[in-house]
Amino acid sequence: VVASYNHGIVSKDDLRITGGVIAVNAVNDGIKGRDAIAIRGGTITVNAGGDGLQSNNDEDAEKGYVCIEGGTLRIAAGQDGIQAQTSLQVGDGSIAIVSGGGSLASYDFSESAKGLKAGVSIAITGCAIEIDSTDDAIHSNGSMRIDAGSIEAASGDDGIHADSAIQIGGGTL
Repeated sequence: VVASYNHGIVSKDDLRITGGVIAVNAVNDGIKGRDAIAIRGGTITVNAGGDGLQSNNDEDAEKGYVCIEGGTLRIAAGQDGIQAQTSLQVGDGSIAIVSGGGSLASYDFSESAKGLKAGVSIAITGCAIEIDSTDDAIHSNGSMRIDAGSIEAASGDDGIHADSAIQIGGGTL
């Protein structure tokens, strides 16, 4: 998918990916599901000028989430790698993100360029994650829980940041 004007793949409601090989090049957001994005498999490559993956419903507390339960994601984003308005859940698969040009890029922080970002909570219960971000590598405006998986992060700002609480019960950081 090549989107020379705006977003690559967009759903005004839920967007579910269960398999396949998907490559997206978009001038704005790569993959956007307003109410939710759920990924269970596939090989997904995103090059986006905006966010790599985004779910941004801010009108319903039950929506605006991203759930990744498998697959291989490779994301290069000018802004956030994966952005969820409410919750971000990562359970399995592998994710590699470069956001904002990476940790060594100069950045003015007028736009968010975080690797993983959620407005309410982040839960990581598995997955191999590599992040190279200009802004925070992993950021929650609320809480964060890491129970398993491996995370390798390089950041031009905070490595792991939560406004209210961080709980680490396992995994390799």
